[in-house]
Amino acid sequence: MAIGTSGRIVIDISPEEKKAIHADIKAKGMTLKEWFLEKAYEELPSLKSNKNGENSSKE
Repeated sequence: MAIGTSGRIVIDISPEEKKAIHADIKAKGMTLKEWFLEKAYEELPSLKSNKNGENSSKE
């Protein structure tokens, strides 16, 4: 998997999945970015120490 330096994360999903995900997240009053970061911080607690844009990995 390629890892660039742009700050973007790209995944391929079906148009139907994309539409459903966006609709459900919007219904929660969140953006995709807000939702993704919330889930990432829940699943990867080590990210919390890097919240201010610091990156401890050398990838």
